[in-house]
Amino acid sequence: MSKQGRTQVRIGVREPIVAGAAKLFRERGFADTSMQDIATAVGLSRPALYHHFENKHQILAALVEEVTLHSARETERIASASAGSDPRNVLKDVVRAHALAILHRPELFAVLLREERNLPAHIRDLQRTGKRDLLDRVAGILRNGVETGCFRAIDPAFTALCIFGMCNWTIEWFRPEGRIGEEQAADKIAELCVAMVERPARGVAGEAIDPQAWLAIVRDDIAHLEQAISGKTSSKPRGQRA
Repeated sequence: MSKQGRTQVRIGVREPIVAGAAKLFRERGFADTSMQDIATAVGLSRPALYHHFENKHQILAALVEEVTLHSARETERIASASAGSDPRNVLKDVVRAHALAILHRPELFAVLLREERNLPAHIRDLQRTGKRDLLDRVAGILRNGVETGCFRAIDPAFTALCIFGMCNWTIEWFRPEGRIGEEQAADKIAELCVAMVERPARGVAGEAIDPQAWLAIVRDDIAHLEQAISGKTSSKPRGQRA
């Protein structure tokens, strides 16, 4: 067998081990799950399991690679491929992809949310770096939307955290046998996130608009103006008078 073939077989075996271990970690907790428990759950002998992972911490490290780093890379790929596109479409695509990743593999995400403290220091740093990169990328999309006038004058970092909270909470409430499927749930979450930050529509000439909607538009215009003035002021060299 070629080296590539052996690598594919190894990856093919590691994935169900990681998934099976994640299920046990979520049900029993990391500390109360043994390597023998994992081997039994995935139908391997202990020596066969140790051939792929030396200990439980290595399995958690594989979870970081599978979950956090993959999500960060996928978000970067979508954002880079959509450079110059409408920020609303970019945000929708990014949120949908992230939500769908969680909906497809809730056990993996749930374990990392709970067991991050059990990661070895260097793996924990990798996990936190991946999360920070993911947050920065989504905040950047939101910031671009604000600057181009597509989004309301929101706090990009705070809003990004709210979006991740919406996606992450699916591990608690979503049920595959429920009335909506994974694809539909991801679509709805993405649509809600865009609606949450999108500027109010101005309507067309001659079309009646609710006074409260007009007030929301005026307030948002003022917020954008204040941000623009604040930005110009903060960019002046020290000692320069306004």
